[in-house]
Amino acid sequence: MTTQDFTPKESFELISKVINEAKTKFEENGAMYIMWGILVAVASFSQFILLKNEYYNINYYPYFLLPPGIIVTWVYYYQKEKAKSNQVSTMVGYAWGATGLNIMILGFLFFDYLQASLVPVILILLGIAYVYTGSAIKNKLVLFSGILINISGFVCFNLDLIYHSLLMSIVSVLFVLIPGIILKKKYNKRNLH
Repeated sequence: MTTQDFTPKESFELISKVINEAKTKFEENGAMYIMWGILVAVASFSQFILLKNEYYNINYYPYFLLPPGIIVTWVYYYQKEKAKSNQVSTMVGYAWGATGLNIMILGFLFFDYLQASLVPVILILLGIAYVYTGSAIKNKLVLFSGILINISGFVCFNLDLIYHSLLMSIVSVLFVLIPGIILKKKYNKRNLH
């Protein structure tokens, strides 16, 4: 393996190129943000409706929509990774994989232990993943979405438990679905010109 010495300018250009490739990939993948924004909003709002109608023993059933979403996401990104990948997009992908896995483990295996802290912890983890992604790909929309998701997690600690799923559905629409739509439109507009 050979190494090449770069000038500071060449190093900066290479780093910028890698970041821009990752940014383009995630803008293109606004479709995944859209899908997850819809899935989580529907599951969370459905849980809220079930809780309001006192269906306590089945209130978590809507979250069984999420594992098929994981499969769709995995297949989608697996196909994309085969096409092109760089260090930044790989790191962001691993961060999201770890975040998603932790959220699923917390939600499906530790819900009895966490109880009223489950949704706030999930929102905080999502916020961190968004902040990381926004920072890595230099996208202010994703970065600010992450900050607001993170803040909503701390706000959630102060809400009655029945409203946690309602907050999760609102956050999913405002900070996942809408940014996904904006990213997708931006990508489509750039590729039409």
